[in-house]
Amino acid sequence: MRIHSTSSMGLPRLVPEGPGVDILGHHFPGGTVLSVPAYSIHTSTEIWGNDALDFVPERWEKGRLSERQKNAFIPFSYGPRSCVGRNVAEMELALIVSTVFRRYEFICHQTKLRTAEGFLRKPLELDVSMRKRRS
Repeated sequence: MRIHSTSSMGLPRLVPEGPGVDILGHHFPGGTVLSVPAYSIHTSTEIWGNDALDFVPERWEKGRLSERQKNAFIPFSYGPRSCVGRNVAEMELALIVSTVFRRYEFICHQTKLRTAEGFLRKPLELDVSMRKRRS
């Protein structure tokens, strides 16, 4: 969800009319439309380190993420316009992923995942095999 988030583009936000807003030393006047693509935040080496583009499941172990990393992980967007189904989606993800990986072994036969960009980021293909784990 970090490296290959479903929505790679950020949702537009409008700076309220008036004096504007200052963000990280940049001024944006009222009426400006701002958007930060989740992909940009999710792959920032400044936030995630030099291995930002690598799949490192251990980074998600309890107590390993910094507060900045926790705040930068936004696969469901952020604020009042974020995904209303986030809690259900996170619960389903935990249940489904843990069940599938407990029951099956997976072998990936490629080193790079090609995607198509748009509002939703779509994998073009994935060459993987799976087999039922032996009890």
